[in-house]
Amino acid sequence: MKYFIIFFCVLISSGVIAQRSDKKDSPVMSGSFVYSLPRTGIRVHVKATEEKFFHGPYFSYAKALLGINNAPSEDYVKWTIDDINIETFSEPDPSQTHLAKGEFGVLVSMTPSGIISGINSKSESKENFSSVTSFYGEQKIPKIPYTDLSLNSFIVTDDTLNYDDKIVIKSLQQKVKDAANTIIKLRNRRFNLLTGREEKKLPDGESYEVMVNQLKKLEKEYVALFIGKSFLKTFDYTFDYIPGNNSVSGKVIFRFSESGGVLPSTDMSGKPVIIDVKKDDNLFSAQSNGISSLSGGINTLYYRLPGKAEVKLSLGLRLLATSSVKIAQFGTVAPVPEGLLNGDYSILFYPETGEIKQVSKINK
Repeated sequence: MKYFIIFFCVLISSGVIAQRSDKKDSPVMSGSFVYSLPRTGIRVHVKATEEKFFHGPYFSYAKALLGINNAPSEDYVKWTIDDINIETFSEPDPSQTHLAKGEFGVLVSMTPSGIISGINSKSESKENFSSVTSFYGEQKIPKIPYTDLSLNSFIVTDDTLNYDDKIVIKSLQQKVKDAANTIIKLRNRRFNLLTGREEKKLPDGESYEVMVNQLKKLEKEYVALFIGKSFLKTFDYTFDYIPGNNSVSGKVIFRFSESGGVLPSTDMSGKPVIIDVKKDDNLFSAQSNGISSLSGGINTLYYRLPGKAEVKLSLGLRLLATSSVKIAQFGTVAPVPEGLLNGDYSILFYPETGEIKQVSKINK
């Protein structure tokens, strides 16, 4: 009996020690979390094309030999804006950071960036953390845009003719005449193929198509000696802008020049592209009046009623793009009704705008 009592006491003391050890190693849940409401940024995607034009070396003979009027006599660079697209993105608003504490804190779910996405529910958000950059690059244009086009070189100066064992260097006029004659021959050959007058028939339709396309391509290269040649390249740019809580007018988001292309807002060589963001004041007033009677307690959780805005992009008097979008910070912040925070309801938010997406009763 004595030994049994001693053994029993040892078991009790061991259990107490084990319990104390477990409590020491286990994390303590405070039930307090910091979350943010989102703010909206405006992302502008710009697609622009650069054209580098090189005048033809035989431009002065274009009218006399080919009947082409007003052949360009100078090189130039010309940029055009092909397309502009406006979209929105969200990020945590540093001015709307709140503390979820007490019994409500453990119910909050957030996106990876810390924006509230749900209460008493699992987050459905998939955020995209890809960075956005714009590259102001240059084309790789060949140093000599006109190269030798056939066995008879029309550009370089070492083209020669043999007359009775005498070497005679071709003059510029002779080179021009040869180039014009080659164009006429190519056109005649293509015409004969198209009308079926070619003496030697091609074996099938595919060969016919290949021959016609090659003749057309070669003719284009020769004609470029007279009318010039262009090199085109398309560039994509992206610009981000985050407005404050009120309308914005006359903000320079980037600059543009027909000779320099799409430029940063700090490059004064281009004309400014202006962004105007007009807040819907009527919607904001209605939201403010609707939540004026609501008040939050110490442990209140907050969400957003996003506002709306009209976004316009313009270059001088030219309107480039317009879009109607939701802007989170143009709206109001409201407390979640306390009746929905007793654990009986599941609430989902739109992390992009902070507004309530769904409220569901939990069946227990």
